[in-house]
Amino acid sequence: MEKKTIEHDLKMYSNLDELNEQEQKLIRKAKEFLELSYAPYSKFNVSAALLLENGEFIAGANQENASYPLCICAERVALHHAAMRFPGMKIKMMAITARNMERSDLGPIPPCGACRQVIAEYQDMLKCKIKILMIGDQPQILEVASIDDILPLGFNSDYLPSS
Repeated sequence: MEKKTIEHDLKMYSNLDELNEQEQKLIRKAKEFLELSYAPYSKFNVSAALLLENGEFIAGANQENASYPLCICAERVALHHAAMRFPGMKIKMMAITARNMERSDLGPIPPCGACRQVIAEYQDMLKCKIKILMIGDQPQILEVASIDDILPLGFNSDYLPSS
């Protein structure tokens, strides 16, 4: 047996002031779009903002449904929105934020497993690394250089038959 270790670097900032102007603006955009979240069942509002290579900002917010499997996460709304408006445009950065209507102590909010997989697909498709900034109600911000840092051993098209 051979044992292997997977390590990834994560950065933690204590507040927005430690980020550059572009990163701060992206997080502010994500926070603005929390108001467009539709989460009457979970009371867990999530929004995501993207900064594209052309300088455009795209946002998305989670949309719930009484039939839970039909819900869609903010990250996927934003990614699909970007793909429709700017096909093939590389994504430089994503900011994710959330608010739980029943508590106010949330730290940085990571993407769910399904969103991690979709973000990984976009990285592969666009041939770019997407930096991800995560923040909750608290001022701390978690940064990863790409989804690979929080989705080790991810599944991608390399495992599928070539066409």
